[in-house]
Amino acid sequence: MAEEIARYKVLRTSYLHKRIYEEGEEVEYEGKPGSALEPLNDAAHAAKGTNATTSETGGDAGGLDVGNGTGDGGGNQADIDLAALREQYEALFNKKPGNMSADTIKAKITEERARLGV
Repeated sequence: MAEEIARYKVLRTSYLHKRIYEEGEEVEYEGKPGSALEPLNDAAHAAKGTNATTSETGGDAGGLDVGNGTGDGGGNQADIDLAALREQYEALFNKKPGNMSADTIKAKITEERARLGV
């Protein structure tokens, strides 16, 4: 019997498997899922640590999972979230963020949104 592959619904634009997935798309993913992926089958619930019948989380309550790049096991999700931050920065400022860290990008986005009142 073949092992079930985890399937997820993408909750916000995400970069997986060297491609960008838009909100609402479904994806098979074998890595550690972050807050942008909603489990669709038992394998996905097991990987995410949620109960398939109640969707109670076992740890990931959402939020932005930006890693610190130290290799603490969250590297894949940190890369995905950094890509999302970079996209937000580029949309807001009309330019690429260059070589800024995730924390710097996040701070600049927050400052600009406050300035614009959004």
